Amino acid sequence: MDSGNFEATISGWNADFADPISFLDCMTSTNGYNSGKWTNKTYDKLVAESKTTSDSSQRMKLLEKAENTLLVDQGITPLIQTGSAWMLKSKVKGLIYNGSYYFEHVYIEK
Repeated sequence: MDSGNFEATISGWNADFADPISFLDCMTSTNGYNSGKWTNKTYDKLVAESKTTSDSSQRMKLLEKAENTLLVDQGITPLIQTGSAWMLKSKVKGLIYNGSYYFEHVYIEK
């Protein structure tokens, strides 16, 4: 698959951390996970700019534009988004469900 010599393939990726860049960086021209060898200079530029801006709002706008470029160009065609089931006692409060598993505000109601 790494040679790029195929007509179609199915692969998967799980984010290493709770941020869109974990998915979007995989599709830049030089990324080893870009098995289809898709390239788009605009996409690469948007992803690169998102890594250097200190303005978080601007960063999200850049990543959104990159995502739209990827989807319109069909550099990849997402088929599914996995989910997780959580079993939680009703007394557990303050849990925020996201990929960070941040438990600072979790408490047990008495």
